[in-house]
Amino acid sequence: MFDLTKALSSKAKVTQQQNPTGVAGCTLFYQSSECLELVREIFRFEGWNDPDCIRFNQKVTKLTTEQSSHIVVLELNESEDVVRDATEFARRLPTHKGVVVIGKEDAISTLRALKELGFYYVFWPVNKTEFADFLTHVNKNLQTFSGVSQKRKAKRVAVVGAKGGVGNSFIAGELTSMLAAQGTDSLLVDHQYSNSDVDVLLALKGFKPRVIDEFAAPLHEMDEEGALSYLHSVRKNLRLLALDSDMSQENILTYNQTLCDLLSRNTNFIVEDFSGSVNFKLEPQMLVDNFDVVVMVVDPSVAAMRSAKRLQERIRNIQLTLSKKTRLITLVNYHRPPVSFVIQKSELNRYLGANVDLEMPYSKHLEHIIIDGKSAHKHDRQISRSLGQLIKLINGQSIEERGLKTWFKKGAKK
Repeated sequence: MFDLTKALSSKAKVTQQQNPTGVAGCTLFYQSSECLELVREIFRFEGWNDPDCIRFNQKVTKLTTEQSSHIVVLELNESEDVVRDATEFARRLPTHKGVVVIGKEDAISTLRALKELGFYYVFWPVNKTEFADFLTHVNKNLQTFSGVSQKRKAKRVAVVGAKGGVGNSFIAGELTSMLAAQGTDSLLVDHQYSNSDVDVLLALKGFKPRVIDEFAAPLHEMDEEGALSYLHSVRKNLRLLALDSDMSQENILTYNQTLCDLLSRNTNFIVEDFSGSVNFKLEPQMLVDNFDVVVMVVDPSVAAMRSAKRLQERIRNIQLTLSKKTRLITLVNYHRPPVSFVIQKSELNRYLGANVDLEMPYSKHLEHIIIDGKSAHKHDRQISRSLGQLIKLINGQSIEERGLKTWFKKGAKK
């Protein structure tokens, strides 16, 4: 697998100093020699530093987040579906980078879809002078945090437990860990402000949450650099935001949300763990206002199903007058053997009042995996498969219905 960490190096900082008025650092992912030569000629003619040029293919997956504002030019002239390939690319690309897509699809729908991703679009073939002016425009937008790139923010995912004890924190932790393992820069936010087990789930030693006290910066004075100081580095591509304070739970939540807003251009995914046992009331309006996706975690118990049904109905009622909808994904977690639950698989949709999107199978070895400090998605195939499907659903992709039904049948026989 091709690692692009070196490809997107700290060279951008050097180019910013040498070319304060020109394009400060650029990486070209090209498919054709025509596009490669065009971009190289433009940069030579304008006197800008040579762009880093990399042949684009499906194996190009890893992108670094360790550099300042940087323009990425992505050629998709040979792509069968520009929006699809650009969407897949966006999931791994740091959100602070400006992205210019080059393609041959002359359709308003393509332009709108890429704009929603926060990508600029240039129709091929393109005039050299016009493209040079366009890159200069994009560079200025990056410096002033304006233009289409403003929409390039982290996808925010709320993992919500219908009640306590359904394995919500486990799902949130494993989801974030698997995203990180796939090369996606991710941030896990722990909203259990007391008696949290996040250190056990992430195998952290000597872990202590960051304390908010009288010496902490007031919210109105907080910036991105200050927000970064609250993060714990867990492993590559995975950071943790966990706070502790004598403030009320609601005030800590407000502080947390402000930090997440500031960090939204510093990571790709922000996964927030709202376990059913949190000591504050979880308002549906807050979920609709702040999150792109809500993953509702339930178990096959009457109490969990009723609680989830009420929350989902309240969220849908709030969204009736909104143009942008927060997507709801329902995950049934079998944290105990299926025979120990009253509700059967065939009854899940009836009790929930909606279709179940995904099931997490029971693993009798899970406790040992966690105690040994291992990631479940790396040591249990069924859990890995379910988490992989959850990531697809979060990214708006479909999951294989045939494979899912086959798994359900196997699970019903156990």
